[in-house]
Amino acid sequence: MRNRLLPRLALRGLCGSRRLYLPFILATSFMAMIYFVIAALVYNQSFAQSIPNGGNIQLLMSVGYFLMPVVLVPFLVYIYSYLLKNRSRELALYAILGLGRRHIAVILLIENAVCFAICLLLGLGAGMVFCPLVFCGLLAALGQPAGLVWTLSAGAVLGVVKVFAVCFAVLVVMGVWRAARTQPASLLREQMQGEKPMRSRAVIAVMGAGCLIAAYLLSATSGSSATLTSFMLALLLVILGTYGVFTGVSAEVLRRLRKGARFYEDASEFVVVSGLQHRMRKNAAGLTNICLFSCAALFTLCCSFSVLFGQDAVIARVGQALAEGQIGLNTAAVDAQEISLMFTTLAFLGVFFVLVFLACTALVLYYRQLAEGTEDAGRFRILRAVGLSDEMTSRTARQQLRVVFLLPLGGTLLHIAFAFPFFATFMGLISINAPSVLIGSVAAAMLVFCVFYLFCYKVSTRAYLRTIA
Repeated sequence: MRNRLLPRLALRGLCGSRRLYLPFILATSFMAMIYFVIAALVYNQSFAQSIPNGGNIQLLMSVGYFLMPVVLVPFLVYIYSYLLKNRSRELALYAILGLGRRHIAVILLIENAVCFAICLLLGLGAGMVFCPLVFCGLLAALGQPAGLVWTLSAGAVLGVVKVFAVCFAVLVVMGVWRAARTQPASLLREQMQGEKPMRSRAVIAVMGAGCLIAAYLLSATSGSSATLTSFMLALLLVILGTYGVFTGVSAEVLRRLRKGARFYEDASEFVVVSGLQHRMRKNAAGLTNICLFSCAALFTLCCSFSVLFGQDAVIARVGQALAEGQIGLNTAAVDAQEISLMFTTLAFLGVFFVLVFLACTALVLYYRQLAEGTEDAGRFRILRAVGLSDEMTSRTARQQLRVVFLLPLGGTLLHIAFAFPFFATFMGLISINAPSVLIGSVAAAMLVFCVFYLFCYKVSTRAYLRTIA
């Protein structure tokens, strides 16, 4: 009886909370589709053989292949923590009605297994449809080169399955750990409670700042000897440092603002500071996710602009070198047509990856405001009941959103500025090394990204304000 009851409760919980799970499943499926397309390009053997300098192009693509899982886990943990908090009352009722923590863990395991299967089916299915379209577009841009074919790679499928299996395993452990350490009475109140004050804020802030400084020094000292390993190490330090700084520094700043006189005199500041403190850890996780996806999008945009601005000079230089009997671009013998073919490939893939990472950034921004707007709706309803006007509600909400949006943008621009040596090294693989091209590409990419980011801010703000209304 119990063996049949637990799966029924799990499926009923998924159906009853479909308003929460549907955006989660769609977002995860989209990530799985994009990751499959990237993996298919990385694992395609004919790519490196059919395109000049294809090995170096695949090396650049592998950066996105390794970068996405690192960013994906914190993003899913952030979304799932929101789901667990909004389902805390349901889990508490299960415990009150006699289910043990082991049974609740089995329910969460079944729910995550179902979500994992649905996300893989949707993601891989959409990827298998979308990936041939990407290859067709690439073939059209290249003029149908011989030997370049799309094949369903077992390595690409296995890579997607492994990454998302690890992600969902982390979510299961997170849910079981939370259910096992929380009493039913606390779960009943958790949905409306704010997060507990953080301990050791200064230590977390110092450790985060130390990780960022170490990453910046690694980038500055690597220079032309930078490798993919050093880049991944710097990336890991940036992730840890960004989370530590956003967590520790923001918590300490809010604590000091709370002690100030204006906190009790200015209603707007009272609401903004209280709202940010209401979910300090989730704010830090959300800001970190936004910052990391923004870094991926901006770094890819910098590479795309450098290819656009620098290819003519490289083609001219290679033509002159060939005329003088010198070797070609990172190869023993190439011609101008092959170099043009290679840059056409880079331009196509650059546009693709830019659109992918910009879509991921917009998805994170929009989902964050939608999730937190649903949670804040009850809090603003109470504030209106005690006298907060609609105008004051809108103004304080915009102030809170402005803080949340500007912090990741500032962190993104700072990270990209210090990642310039890595960027220059990667562009040096395809002989784009003119300082004017590299600096101009970074400046143009930052300008375009800021415009896009502000557009996402406007759209997400409207969605948030509609939700809390």
